[in-house]
Amino acid sequence: MKRIFYIGLCMMVLAMICNDCKKEPINTEIEGHWQLLEFTTKADNEVHPCERIYYSIQLWVVEVAEKQGPQGLTPFRGRYQYDEASNSITMNDMSTYDLPENSRPAEVWELEPYGLNDVNTTFKVVETNGKYMTLESDYAILKFKKF
Repeated sequence: MKRIFYIGLCMMVLAMICNDCKKEPINTEIEGHWQLLEFTTKADNEVHPCERIYYSIQLWVVEVAEKQGPQGLTPFRGRYQYDEASNSITMNDMSTYDLPENSRPAEVWELEPYGLNDVNTTFKVVETNGKYMTLESDYAILKFKKF
């Protein structure tokens, strides 16, 4: 009987510890899986509709990828940081995420279909309501829908 009590107590403590280890989002209205609907390049005010391009923003990581799309784009991963004071997002060090010895920095021409023009980009958060998000960089205005 005593043994069953201790086993039950250990299981309860373990469950409580595991429950407290959740990684909470930094900003629930920004983090998550987003479909890039379109982006407008600021230099020529041209709207670029997007097909099957997705951003995944989780804690300190951002991933951009075309999922079963027609262009066959290379996916990239980088570091993500949200600055609450300036209401801005920074995406740094965009690179392939193959094995470390095969990983390489993204080229600008590879990032352009994703609405990016640099491996390090800062966006102003224009709008976010948990369902739609608009980000603006010095290069483009990106419009997303929660996926």
